Amino acid sequence: MTALRTASSAFRQSISRASLASTSTAGIRAYATSQENASEPTFGTTTTRINVGAEIRRYDGKGVPRLNSTRNRISIHHSHLWNKGPFKHLTIPKRKTGGRDQTGHITTRFIGGGHKRRLRTVDFWRLYPGVHDVIRIEFDPGRSAHIALIRRRQGTSDMTAEELEKWAEERAEESKFKVPRQAALSQKAGWSYIIAPDGLRAGDTVQSFRRGIPDGLVDGWTNNPQNGEEVSPRALGLLRTATLKPGNVLPLYLIPPGQIIHNISFTADGKAKAARSAGCSAQVVAHHNKDGEALGGLEVLTMGSQYDEFGNLSKQRGWVLVKMSSGEVRKFSPGAVASVGTVSNKEWQHINLGKAGRARNLGRRPAVRGVAKNATDHPHGGGKGKGKGGKQAHSWKGKLARGVRTRRPYPMDKHGNRMVVTQRPRGPHSGQRKK
Repeated sequence: MTALRTASSAFRQSISRASLASTSTAGIRAYATSQENASEPTFGTTTTRINVGAEIRRYDGKGVPRLNSTRNRISIHHSHLWNKGPFKHLTIPKRKTGGRDQTGHITTRFIGGGHKRRLRTVDFWRLYPGVHDVIRIEFDPGRSAHIALIRRRQGTSDMTAEELEKWAEERAEESKFKVPRQAALSQKAGWSYIIAPDGLRAGDTVQSFRRGIPDGLVDGWTNNPQNGEEVSPRALGLLRTATLKPGNVLPLYLIPPGQIIHNISFTADGKAKAARSAGCSAQVVAHHNKDGEALGGLEVLTMGSQYDEFGNLSKQRGWVLVKMSSGEVRKFSPGAVASVGTVSNKEWQHINLGKAGRARNLGRRPAVRGVAKNATDHPHGGGKGKGKGGKQAHSWKGKLARGVRTRRPYPMDKHGNRMVVTQRPRGPHSGQRKK
């Protein structure tokens, strides 16, 4: 109770008198409270580091009016988030479609209206090496996770924006690696957005080791080791100690088993596509060679799929097993990259909008239940009362829903996903049709 009263008093000092009417000691839930730690000003800003967790706020309890708009509302407050607009050069306007295609027909239901938005161009490639300073952590209306605005430090601190953009173009022309157009657009004169991992704050630094380890980072490390004899076990251990930090990007063959990762790419030269939502993470399970035998120590350096000095990928000679958040274990290329840590804003799952108006502000239109419709409009419609006639659950298009398997995995189906090693756990009756 003492800690709760302390958290509530600190919270009351930070809000206006008008908002005190809808807040009480019982209505404040301090979630992951910690003290603020000040540090030196960050690169390009005067913001100090704040190590404050999230607060889950409920508007109930003694002294709080029982309003329809707040009785069920649950909101999340992050004191470290940037409270102003985004970096406009890294945003594009979102054109609303209302769920309709070019002919005007509705192709996606329950979409329409909502507040005006600008899409943030997030860098899912992380191709540019060097130290990047975290300027601030921002809220992104287009995704559940938070994003971090970062700026490249190496060789760019004394340049103007025009000089910096020209320098980046020259480096891209001199580079031997091919940069996708979308990856180039996600960088503006050394500035970019990334998915913020849990615990990342303004003033921290992140790096990308996607194109290899820079010379001189670790004593005894070879930039492109093709066999275990060129690198000592001590150098590999020092490398992992220096690089396994939240927000850093590494190839999967350099990440040890048991490490928590996110933002995983499926190929060595593709963008991150897996484990990107708020609170999501995956875990490296093992490293296997092409015969399925486990590898350890310096043997992981022989798995191939590494870039040489000419920008070419070596032949792949193994797989990295990763356990996804669903429990599924699947194979990834050793050269595929991932970010260290867990995606931020893990408290997002507790949000309750509380009223329909907030959903409409998010661009969500009402959804009518199938049992409330006529039989001609939905498989669950018609009949008397709320029953659906004892039918198996169907979608509005007539396809089976709720636990029924729609395809068979490999090798049962030759067109199944061959990368899946272990299927995700399911319930005892999952995949069975109702008799």
